[in-house]
Amino acid sequence: MEEQKQADVNWRENISEAKETLKVEPDTEVVVTFQDEGMVKESLDYGKSVVFGVKTLDNDETKLWYVNANNYALLGQIKTLGKLAGVKVKITRKGSKRSDTRYTIEKIE
Repeated sequence: MEEQKQADVNWRENISEAKETLKVEPDTEVVVTFQDEGMVKESLDYGKSVVFGVKTLDNDETKLWYVNANNYALLGQIKTLGKLAGVKVKITRKGSKRSDTRYTIEKIE
């Protein structure tokens, strides 16, 4: 039983940020290339999201970029890009709190 208690206490050391998820930090921009057209996923914690596979310039592996299905402004910008696979874009995030965060997407030719 003592072994079990020790293992339970050390679980925090094993937690790290998901490497396969794209995170756009506040007041930054990142250049990505869409790998697919996106798909809708639903989770109990976050509700509906549209998930896109993207590759960053500095990394050759595909990451997942989750966009909340209620983020109509961002999804509207993505929709104007047309077919997404192979499209290179610059994603800019302004703001640091949920209430003031705004994203813009600019297509790069």
